[in-house]
Amino acid sequence: MEFNQQHIQKQAQKQTFIPNLVQGMEMLQLNRMELSTYLNSVLLGNPFIEMNLTEPLKLSAKNLSTNDVSAIIEQTSVYHVSLYDFLQEQIYLLYRDTPLRKLLFWWVEQLDERGYVTKTLKEAQEETAATEIELLDSLTLLQQLDPAGIGARSLQECLMIKTERMDFAPDIAYLVLEEHYDDLVHKRWKKIAAHYNVPLEEVEAVYQFAQRLSTSPAESFESRYKSVPYIVPELMVEIVNGELVMKETRYKTPLLTLNVSYLNEMKTVDDKEVQAYVQMKKQEFDQLQSSLLKRKETVLKVGTAIIMYQQEFFMNIENRLKPLQLNDLAKICHLSESTISRTVRETFIQTPRGVFELKSFLSRRMENGEQTREDVLTVLQTLITNEDKQHPLSDQKLEVLLKEQGISVSRRAIAKYRKQLQIPSSTDRKIK
Repeated sequence: MEFNQQHIQKQAQKQTFIPNLVQGMEMLQLNRMELSTYLNSVLLGNPFIEMNLTEPLKLSAKNLSTNDVSAIIEQTSVYHVSLYDFLQEQIYLLYRDTPLRKLLFWWVEQLDERGYVTKTLKEAQEETAATEIELLDSLTLLQQLDPAGIGARSLQECLMIKTERMDFAPDIAYLVLEEHYDDLVHKRWKKIAAHYNVPLEEVEAVYQFAQRLSTSPAESFESRYKSVPYIVPELMVEIVNGELVMKETRYKTPLLTLNVSYLNEMKTVDDKEVQAYVQMKKQEFDQLQSSLLKRKETVLKVGTAIIMYQQEFFMNIENRLKPLQLNDLAKICHLSESTISRTVRETFIQTPRGVFELKSFLSRRMENGEQTREDVLTVLQTLITNEDKQHPLSDQKLEVLLKEQGISVSRRAIAKYRKQLQIPSSTDRKIK
């Protein structure tokens, strides 16, 4: 703890970092709203950077019908910062751009919906090639962020992190949670009291205290974020004279401008520290602008490739999506699969058929053919819709019928697909 406090003070005096996510293609990890939030925070720390948006950023809601989308796009809604945004903001504020900070961001990506870490140290070493000490150090830094308990690997660790921060926690609470957690859970209080030579009431007080602690660090963020399911379409495709035309919306990747007059004015100040500061902030602008241009170019490139590949889907409402895997798209765009994956995640496009996430245009091919999962679901739905309701098709019979159409799917998979389509079993479908 003491080392971290010294480290933070040093950061306040020497904020010389260029934020990690502005390096190269990692800018693509931010969706449009996250990007706006991040850029606004950067602008607060760099007096030479300006961001001119021709129109204010407005939002659209995910769970609306296609007919409502165009109207909702014009409405303005309140955006609530997600847990991911909140953690990123703290990391940028507190830590320099070092390998340790990169590991911090990696740990954030491993959090589940409760805010718990989902990877073991062994798995982390295999994925990051970092040492165990580096991973533990970065995880410890994550666990020191808000909300309390974030980055815990177990319920026990979550309660310990929360307890450590609470001045009003019982004196022996942290020790009991660390050394006698199992005894506390199973109410073996006499054993604990004897070990620490304290009255039984003190152990009971620890139990009551632990009972009141939230077991989900992300709980408040989860409910707040899920209640506002907004999207911002960055791209738009239209049919003009029988051809598809794609362009950016007003929510496109924003570019920055440099306040040259103020920059030149500061350059005339005869002070080495001021000159170093000006040079650092100019470098920050250059790197950030370069990353934004790369993001803009990549989103356009990937979006255009997807739309051209799936153009039949947009030209005719009867057409389904063609099989398109991640590696196929990577070859078409001459980009890495990781870059494609970042680009299609939470990047939305407004089309004549509705608003879609780019990721939704990618399909996984079935093992024994070119059919996509959507194709299988469509055929399965058709077979069940047209069946004899007095003698409905069993999963085994559906397996045979699908195979006759060149689709090889196991009975277990058919049962899973039925559930996804909310179709009951043959016994429950039978009309008596």
